[in-house]
Amino acid sequence: MITTGIITSIHGAPSMAEYGFSLVFIYLLVALVFLLPSALISAELATGWPEDGGVYVWVKEAFGERLGFVAVWLQWIENVIWFPSILTVMVVAAVYAFMPQLKDDQVFIFISINVLFWSLTVTNLFGMKTSGIVAIICTLFGRIIPILFLFLLAMLFVGNGNPSQADFSWQGFVPDLGDTQKLSFIVGAFLTFAGIEASASNAASARNPRRDYPIAILTSAAIALVLVTLIGLAIAIVVPRSELNLDAGLMQAITILLKQNNLEWLIMPAGLIIALGMLGEVNNWIPAPTRGLLVAGRDGALPPFLQRENRHAAHQPILIVQALIFTAMSTIYLQFDDVQVAFWLMNIVPTMLYIIMYILMFAAAVRLRYTQADVPRRYRVPFGITGIWAMALVGSIAGITAIVFAFIPPALVDEADRASYKNVVLMGLVVFTALPFVIYQCRRKHWRIS
Repeated sequence: MITTGIITSIHGAPSMAEYGFSLVFIYLLVALVFLLPSALISAELATGWPEDGGVYVWVKEAFGERLGFVAVWLQWIENVIWFPSILTVMVVAAVYAFMPQLKDDQVFIFISINVLFWSLTVTNLFGMKTSGIVAIICTLFGRIIPILFLFLLAMLFVGNGNPSQADFSWQGFVPDLGDTQKLSFIVGAFLTFAGIEASASNAASARNPRRDYPIAILTSAAIALVLVTLIGLAIAIVVPRSELNLDAGLMQAITILLKQNNLEWLIMPAGLIIALGMLGEVNNWIPAPTRGLLVAGRDGALPPFLQRENRHAAHQPILIVQALIFTAMSTIYLQFDDVQVAFWLMNIVPTMLYIIMYILMFAAAVRLRYTQADVPRRYRVPFGITGIWAMALVGSIAGITAIVFAFIPPALVDEADRASYKNVVLMGLVVFTALPFVIYQCRRKHWRIS
């Protein structure tokens, strides 16, 4: 259930709903060429090198501390840039029943998400992390039940004779890749399935990792695939493309469906339940990536003041820096007139950074098959060297393709702003990828903790 929660992100469903019925094809393809290689390769790495640090340890073992730090930095900074977008969906869900117009209010969005994020950060400073049971509750009531309920209402919507906004035909199933103004939305499918490496550490605890872990991870992936497909289809069926908002699409669909069934009174509690589910998701992720960064820091990649933990075992300096960067990144809402464009940029840039981390992870897995072939791994990617190469190449090529698509502005970006959009995407990719190299170059010997 926890693994399913990690890789089931519903906040990106409205962007995929732009593709209508063909979102099923896209999700299936991305799951096959990206989610599957990520899951199997991270399982092998986690069972071979299970020590604290995750992707940092894996890439370090293959390519050294510099690239190990780059990998864990990308994993961390991706989350920091992504947090404003999911909190935006959460805030919009919570207030949509009262004042739906607030979804387009830049100042309201900026203030709300910062109050929320800083509150969650302070909570985590006291070590009050969400437990596994709470995580399961958030997944169940904040995602699984609302998704199934919403899809059921969408089926009733069509069954009652209402026209579907999605074309359920063979032509509608195959995406039109010639429509370049929607290509960047495909990148959102990669972000939907990202994070599988966070659950790979569970592989070593399986009774028979070689048999049990692939079954468990493929089952979780299949459940996640079904859930994100259902929520995307529900939105695509009822919300006209011309009216679809990326941050409010979920609540638009809920509002239409509940009103259709004379259940308007459920709009507010539905929004609040979804918001609470997302709040639990964010609270889980706030401290999670900081652990790997701390391990890298104690290897000398970060100055001593960033390596401290408080008496609650919370990584206080890193969490504070993380919140400061969050606030700086969220000012993008104040710099763009259109909330939708700012929201999408905070989805597209972190996805590109995360993909680069995965490419480093894929390369590390291949190299370690040669340089540390004798290290025991309780799980190995099937079919030997050929299997690991195939998974790594397929995942890397898929990721590089997604990065290329990310530079194509979607239709929501005005023609006059398209050059600026590309510049922001390029600057985000270059700056946040180059920063860890600069930081590592500035390291000092006394930074390393023996």
